[in-house]
Amino acid sequence: MIFHESMVIPSLYTVEEQYILERWLQKAYDGEDKKSLVDSSKVAEIALATIQRKLPKGLSISEDGDAIEGRKTWQLPVRMRSDVIYPAHLFAIDWEDKQQGVSWPEVYYATYLPGYDVYVVTISMDSGELYGYADLAIGFFRIDDVAFMAQEASQVVREWWKYLHQGMHKPVWKAFVKPGLIDSEMAYRMREEEWDIVGSHDKVIL
Repeated sequence: MIFHESMVIPSLYTVEEQYILERWLQKAYDGEDKKSLVDSSKVAEIALATIQRKLPKGLSISEDGDAIEGRKTWQLPVRMRSDVIYPAHLFAIDWEDKQQGVSWPEVYYATYLPGYDVYVVTISMDSGELYGYADLAIGFFRIDDVAFMAQEASQVVREWWKYLHQGMHKPVWKAFVKPGLIDSEMAYRMREEEWDIVGSHDKVIL
């Protein structure tokens, strides 16, 4: 599908989405995006709308025995977007030790947003219990050659991990679940280097 350059943004994003994207991109550029997650959640919805069925889904049981999904779904406001926006799977991890029966899965994607010429890196969890939202945009990058996508995405992820550990005192994640553009070797190296950099006392379990 081909657009005239001036029509790409108004053809793929609603006016409200354009305001949100531009505001978030500025905050992310200034390093302020992590302090307010409302726009981060909205940007993640824009990036991930076409693959909602692939995202983690947690289930809980209500008092009357009904199963409740831990994440909400949302509509794709511009159908044309489903033909041109394809999130690329980076990798998936688990923050807890599944052998002990506890699981906190987290999946990472990088999505190119036409018109803005950026790749948005997102995380998706099985519920909004931790951050208030199940999906968040954690940063973005620009590249001219897709061969460098994994490397650029890894830098965004490492900045997020650094924030989690320094700002939120979150311990190291425990298990690598599924490879994508980033394989287990690269993810473990990123993890070990990042937690060492911030002076972690948490043992890295390989």
